[in-house]
Amino acid sequence: MTAATLTWVAVLTQSGLALAALTGVRVAGIRVSWASPHPALAAALGVATAGLLAALNFRVLQRPIGVWRSVRAAVDEVLVPTFSVLASWQVAVISVAAGVGEELFFRGFLQPLFGIVAATVAFGLAHLAGARMVGVGVWAAGMGLVMGALALVTGGILASMTAHACYDVLAFKYLRAAARRQERQGV
Repeated sequence: MTAATLTWVAVLTQSGLALAALTGVRVAGIRVSWASPHPALAAALGVATAGLLAALNFRVLQRPIGVWRSVRAAVDEVLVPTFSVLASWQVAVISVAAGVGEELFFRGFLQPLFGIVAATVAFGLAHLAGARMVGVGVWAAGMGLVMGALALVTGGILASMTAHACYDVLAFKYLRAAARRQERQGV
């Protein structure tokens, strides 16, 4: 898949999630709180959370043990070749689209309707792309729990949207760096 096609597919998918969420909240009568009483604080908390999650992710991928070996293998064999071809602007577009679309759907719609546990499990399942990606799905579920907690603590989804988008930018940077490492090593 070309970088342009990947970008369009991601944006259309995230737009579909956002549309489904907005339709769902209207039908269910859910009021989505976009920002806490302190939006700047929520956004700053989102950025800080993204940095911490990215640092943790980097750390466990550098010296993987247990389930992290399967996550590292999926990253190297599936995610690096797929996403490392993206230009910086494409990374930004996809990251913002995912932050808005996924957080609106999982934290703005599913979490108020079914609770944080169900939204977390659904988020993890949504990140599975076959048996080789089970570890990634588990990691995504853990991140979904953090995003859900951010929404609960801040009283809105701005913090989780910000954290998600910023984390994705950092994750894509990691994938591009991993691709360069693989090229140098002749992998």
